[in-house]
Amino acid sequence: MPVAIHSDTIIARSPTPVSADVAGETVLMSLERSKCYGLGVTGSEIWKRIADPIRVSDLTTQLAAEYDADPSVIEHDLLVLFAELAGQGLVEVHES
Repeated sequence: MPVAIHSDTIIARSPTPVSADVAGETVLMSLERSKCYGLGVTGSEIWKRIADPIRVSDLTTQLAAEYDADPSVIEHDLLVLFAELAGQGLVEVHES
């Protein structure tokens, strides 16, 4: 069952995946699922920023200011990414 994620959701890394920096990008290994996930440059930056729990809206604001981008586009992309990561057990989702 998919987890509902919205702007007020608090996201944090799950403690279970093993992460490593490979050529400047984060690679995650889920030992539970025996799968590897490459996050790419942007995903790796987001992974660093969720080392501590953060509200999606706060992360959206940070990224929009830093990259001078449309917050609605950033939020949409974050919601899609976090839904995917949550579905794989790579992030924890908390309601505010």
